[in-house]
Amino acid sequence: MSTNSSNATPRTVHTFCRICEPTCALVAQVDETQTVRLLPDKSHPVHKGFACHKGLNFTEIHHDPDRLNEPLKRRTAKTVPAQFDPVSWEAAAQDIAEKLTHIQNTWGGESVAVYNGNPSAFNSTARVGARAFASAVGIKLAFGSGTQDCANKFAASEQVFGTANLHPIPDFKHTDYFLSIGSNPKISHASFVHMTNPMGQIRDVVKRGGKVLHVNPRRIESATPATGDVLQIKPDTDLYFLAALINEIFAAGLEDADLLSTHGTNVDALKSFVSPYTAERVAGVVGISGDEIRQVATAFASAKSASVHASTGINMGRQGTLAYWLVQMLSLVSGNLGRRGGNIYSPGYFPAATVGKPKTDDPFFDTEFGSIRRTAGSLPGNLLADYIEAGHIKALFVMSGNPVLSMGGETRIREALKKLDLLVVIDIYAGATAEHADFALPATDWLERPDINSLALGFQPDPYVQYTDAVVEPIAERKPEWWIFAKLLQAMGQPSLLDHEAPDPLSKIDRQLAYSDLSVQSLKDKPGHVHQFDEPDPDLLFGIAVQHDGAKVDCCPALFGEELERAHEIFDELSNESDTQLKLITLRTNYMVNSWFHNAPSLKRDHALDNPLHMNPEDAARLGFDETSEVLVRNDYGTITATVKLDDTLRSGVVAMTHGWGHGDNPRFSVASNHPGVNVNQLLPSGPGSFERLSSQSFMTGIPVEVSAA
Repeated sequence: MSTNSSNATPRTVHTFCRICEPTCALVAQVDETQTVRLLPDKSHPVHKGFACHKGLNFTEIHHDPDRLNEPLKRRTAKTVPAQFDPVSWEAAAQDIAEKLTHIQNTWGGESVAVYNGNPSAFNSTARVGARAFASAVGIKLAFGSGTQDCANKFAASEQVFGTANLHPIPDFKHTDYFLSIGSNPKISHASFVHMTNPMGQIRDVVKRGGKVLHVNPRRIESATPATGDVLQIKPDTDLYFLAALINEIFAAGLEDADLLSTHGTNVDALKSFVSPYTAERVAGVVGISGDEIRQVATAFASAKSASVHASTGINMGRQGTLAYWLVQMLSLVSGNLGRRGGNIYSPGYFPAATVGKPKTDDPFFDTEFGSIRRTAGSLPGNLLADYIEAGHIKALFVMSGNPVLSMGGETRIREALKKLDLLVVIDIYAGATAEHADFALPATDWLERPDINSLALGFQPDPYVQYTDAVVEPIAERKPEWWIFAKLLQAMGQPSLLDHEAPDPLSKIDRQLAYSDLSVQSLKDKPGHVHQFDEPDPDLLFGIAVQHDGAKVDCCPALFGEELERAHEIFDELSNESDTQLKLITLRTNYMVNSWFHNAPSLKRDHALDNPLHMNPEDAARLGFDETSEVLVRNDYGTITATVKLDDTLRSGVVAMTHGWGHGDNPRFSVASNHPGVNVNQLLPSGPGSFERLSSQSFMTGIPVEVSAA
């Protein structure tokens, strides 16, 4: 980073990070050369100076010379690595518009698709532009990263609560027992709960005499004497652990009969499903003794207050929707749903739960790939290659996503992308997917655009809303995504935001802010551009959030029927599984964020230059491996080569690798290409049958693999 040689005082901007869900508050100091320095914002009423190294080091990405800084047009045939020529925005927009119009005239309006990646969720103006573009062009085929990490939660809540936008969060400040399943908040800062300093808040539960229990196949970094114990579960068995907890609560008469009577329907069907899953019966399958399961059930139901949270460890399994359903049932049956210290609803500036009602009782429709659905607007991401191969998609627009590395079946996706007549990638880097693109268009990063933390609605234990100005003007030719989509519409002769003298991509959020007597302008006028709300009232969950008639929770939705039967079959399959079967899980680290943080030099520590296969020492010894061993990891879907790393935090039978690597074919990443690693998603299933039917959620953890000497 350059330094300011003058004596000028740096300009200060209150802003916030948009890498992960806490959206930590930052102070940006900008000198006269437009060099940015990021510091924790100690004046913020909620974060109070908490921020992590990823957000503070984002300046490396902002100033990265490898960034995509001007529109690029493919010069050569679809070979990798691609050869691009820089073009003007006018030329790029005109070329894309002409190609897109030709494709639609030739193949029909539904031959165009979009794919939205994870960072777009943290961008309050990007989806506005993408939706306007999709609506004007008539795009019906939408895919996204949500079906790789969280679609199960929307599908479950839609049926259980009558809205996809209700995900009750732990009331951390008041809970006496916190159960965390498939989450590692020290590394990932939690998901579907947006809180500052998550480990500090968990530590406070223990300090005041509460109990914290983490359920995970690893002895995760989040579990310490000060932050709770860990129960090491077998991967992809969470459904049966949860079923046993609920069964034992009913068996011991510890359920809250009044709450179930007042706010529950189909309670008998819930009891019927969990009844076979006693603590003793599930113990061998989940890898936790019957006594331990009973102890957890009794302690949770008997605590003065108890809360539960589940994350990607259950989301990415074969039965993520059913597992998330039982997470909600554990809270309800124990009397902790909508209760102080239990799981509550925190609306923030607008009650999004009131606008997430399902549009139909039966979301499924038949296709040549089987019976599928859209979840939160997206088709199963694992069918993207199939739709292209079948000729249904001729043009694809990818926004802030990298499906080549982030979805299962890398080889299939690469081959499919070659068959497109038009691929446009809008991103901050020209990554692995852009190597197949006809056009790569440079987007702004979060230091270069105004924003509001709109993703936080419903997820904040300490609710607030914050506006940020752009910290600096965009470098080179970078443009915000809404502007790019509007420019394309303009080139097609369609109305767009750019037709307005003062385009306002935040106008929808402005209307939502009015619900709380706020506006974008009023936020600008507040200190730090922040408005803090009162502590959430637990009564709001049943008062405004549950959308079924009478604020009733459906304890066993009819839509789940077929999958409930399949759950019994999967249990029998797991019961008969070999004791030596290895299961692959995803390992998150502090030194990457999916596939887009691999070019940051500060994160390339000596111990974080590759993604080895983590293996329990007992398993390694049984197979004759040590830390010098190079191995083949294989299954029915693919084969990769990796180096063994002995890891005694893993329970026996579990191996782990980190998602997001595989940058070896990209010369535009000067740092990442020197430490490319291997794409573990080559071992994941893709195509029909590779995702959970209830939610379109991809099967990404607990994957059976074999490991042999390379």
